[in-house]
Amino acid sequence: MSVSESVSESISDDPADRWGPHARSLAGHTLVAMLDAERLPHALLIAGPVGVGKRDLAIRVAQALLCETATNQSAGPCRECRNCRRLHDPAQPTLEPQHSDVEVIAPGAICVESDHDHRNSRTIGICVIRRIEHAATLAPFEADQRIVIINPADALTSDAADAFLKTLEEPPDRVHFILLTAQEAKLSETIRSRCRTLTLSPLPAAQLDDWLEQWAADEGVELPIEAERRGELARLARGRPGWLQTNLRDGDPVTMRSAQIDDAVRIAGASRADRLAWSEQLVGRGASPQTVANLELILDAWTDWWRDLWLAQTNQTEALIHISQRDRVGEIAALYDQQELSQFLEQIQRTRALIQTGVNARLALDVLLLNIPVPRKTT
Repeated sequence: MSVSESVSESISDDPADRWGPHARSLAGHTLVAMLDAERLPHALLIAGPVGVGKRDLAIRVAQALLCETATNQSAGPCRECRNCRRLHDPAQPTLEPQHSDVEVIAPGAICVESDHDHRNSRTIGICVIRRIEHAATLAPFEADQRIVIINPADALTSDAADAFLKTLEEPPDRVHFILLTAQEAKLSETIRSRCRTLTLSPLPAAQLDDWLEQWAADEGVELPIEAERRGELARLARGRPGWLQTNLRDGDPVTMRSAQIDDAVRIAGASRADRLAWSEQLVGRGASPQTVANLELILDAWTDWWRDLWLAQTNQTEALIHISQRDRVGEIAALYDQQELSQFLEQIQRTRALIQTGVNARLALDVLLLNIPVPRKTT
């Protein structure tokens, strides 16, 4: 038996094994229909919340286009052949694609100018798009087509977006562009109109749990056994399989979240000087893309925590995220004014929005920390 035959026989009939957690969603069915009709557009826009699984689906599309063993693209990639593994190595799931005809463009990508250093960039500039435009005109090196994934597409500067629009208007042959975004409204209408959009929504709880069980078994990841911790994990995920993949590979998300809450409680009771010192320790004097990403994770945790305090004050404890800390939530919520909690939640969202627009992350965090409500003293 040949290697190809062996791999083909190992392909599961379950579409979720090939197309991932969104296989049975409207977006999944639409994608399969396009491939089945051989009408995959030259530009595909995959939109949805952070952590919902956009990058995973983009890689699976690239695998389907380049798979060595799949009988047809709509059947999905085998995930086992050489090309599939070069795009996604189960042993190194965070590794970028290693295929010469597939490239992921992100902030920090190389450009046409040898003297440009984009390592700390939070945007994708026109010089990067110029390089991609040139590469797209070249014949594929190994496969019969090229695939360019832009993640996130909303990181394109206005000049870069204008230049990229010209490419979308006159797309090169044998090139597929896959754009990913969690902020579709930030993309220009002209770019969106030249893409076919697939919108990924959070998965229903039962569907997410079924997928999680199978994924954890395949990956050798241990899931919480206790019902309360498992329930809290599901609430933290909010239907986002990508969030679960990322955080479960790094450890126990419930435990990590508990540590973030400890920081939130400590900083809320700290002096102004200590708050600013913590900001400097967290962000430093220069905000790299990784630093900003870590800060956004902390803001996620703080949003959930302060929202839980507000929910406890409004007698909506059944909606708490951190159900393992229900007693602590109740005790601390009693120390705050309800209106102050509501206003601070709004301030967290404003801070997040400012950081996403490129505002100095350290300055934005300083302002947020100085506006933390002061807990009432207990007698």
